[in-house]
Amino acid sequence: MKHEEESTRADRVGQVQITFTNKQLTAWGGACSVVAKFLERIRFREWVLEHMPVEERSPNAKGVYEKVLALLLTSLTGGTRFSHVTWWSHGMGGLKACFGVVWLPQATSVLTRFFGKFRQRHNEALRTAAVGLAGTLIEAEKITQDTLILDSTVCERYGVQEGARKGYNPKKPGRPSHHPLKAGLGSGYVVNLWNRRGDTHTAHQCVTFYDQTCRELPRGLRIGWILADSGFGEEGFLEHLEGEKQRYVIALRLTAYVLSAIRGISGWKLLEKGLEVAEVTVALSTWKKARRLIVIRQHVPTRPKASGKQPMLFRELEEHREYRYSVLVTHETTLSPEEIWRTYRPRAHEENCIKELKEGYGWHEFNVHSFWGTEAAMLLIGMVCYNLVHHLNRQVLKTAEEGVARLKTLRLKVLAIPAIYGSGGRRPTLRLGVQDRGLRAKIHYWLHRIHRLDLRLFNCNAVALPVTAKV
Repeated sequence: MKHEEESTRADRVGQVQITFTNKQLTAWGGACSVVAKFLERIRFREWVLEHMPVEERSPNAKGVYEKVLALLLTSLTGGTRFSHVTWWSHGMGGLKACFGVVWLPQATSVLTRFFGKFRQRHNEALRTAAVGLAGTLIEAEKITQDTLILDSTVCERYGVQEGARKGYNPKKPGRPSHHPLKAGLGSGYVVNLWNRRGDTHTAHQCVTFYDQTCRELPRGLRIGWILADSGFGEEGFLEHLEGEKQRYVIALRLTAYVLSAIRGISGWKLLEKGLEVAEVTVALSTWKKARRLIVIRQHVPTRPKASGKQPMLFRELEEHREYRYSVLVTHETTLSPEEIWRTYRPRAHEENCIKELKEGYGWHEFNVHSFWGTEAAMLLIGMVCYNLVHHLNRQVLKTAEEGVARLKTLRLKVLAIPAIYGSGGRRPTLRLGVQDRGLRAKIHYWLHRIHRLDLRLFNCNAVALPVTAKV
């Protein structure tokens, strides 16, 4: 009796008894309502079944769509690796019913085996489909002119993965990594992704990457400017853009030849306090002709958060030691140096996009031993999942004028809403645990806006769908 009394007291918090329930409870009621409604409205299941290149022929195979959906749910709920597939598995009955499936993976090996089947030919088909999806979303917003932004990043790897090599890695030198390329638009959509070996030079195959990106963009979309980081400032790429008469602004590395050109500048134009700009026309050692350089320098004592770099060579020169420098190259001659600099400034949004992919979606950490399997996961998260959430955010959850919230914010305010799944009035019912009337009104508003979306990723009834879950 004494043991039973102690056990009963131990299962209390103050005067509150701790017990258990078999009801279908989930912490992701917002995902089950808003995201599930959005995917149903745009017919995402049919799009996956039509475009997913890997076929499962085993009689025991459960389904491709369910595995793609599991990856997206893992990313949306904060997972950063395949083993986090169990994070959202509580209340599985409600998840299955809302997303219209009869089964969802609950083991890491289900997803890793699936992505281990991808090969290069599969990824080419998947990339084409993902670019087509991005084009559909862009056309739905009636975007006819935009800026193409090219960038590269480093994804550190732990363990043994194909293509993981020691290369350029400023944060963790010597750590094996992959070195992907990314193309995005000023409107925020990702329109191309390549995974590459970690020891690959940034400019390697950049012309091919650019040509593929432009070739697969929507026909009605006109690119006004090409903005790129310093990895694209190579002679071959600049010549290619100039041959196509495409306007560009690209950052340059502060090499010895660039620093020599900066030291030769005598006249600086003051734009703001502590911010100056100048220009010089020079032919660098690796260039066949002279090009226009725009040099921006910021006075560090005046602007402590100044961007740019402070070269070691300049730290001993009194005239330059207190400044941070950035250098841009362009062949545009009609705009002033200030206008060129302001044209390039939106490229900072691409850095924020990569940061969001890594910190919000865990894009860089989903990997398997297979190089192509890792790239397939990067394509699904970095293009399909990211673009869908970006479109949902711009068109439903927040307007473009209000700005776009990060996924971490959406996860806390929209996706992570506790809910109970059961029946009410002989109908399957998801009861969201929301007491605030304002939030209830917002959720009703979001669902009605999704219902009115004029967006279909798939317009054919040729694909047979599995039977949905029943209560």
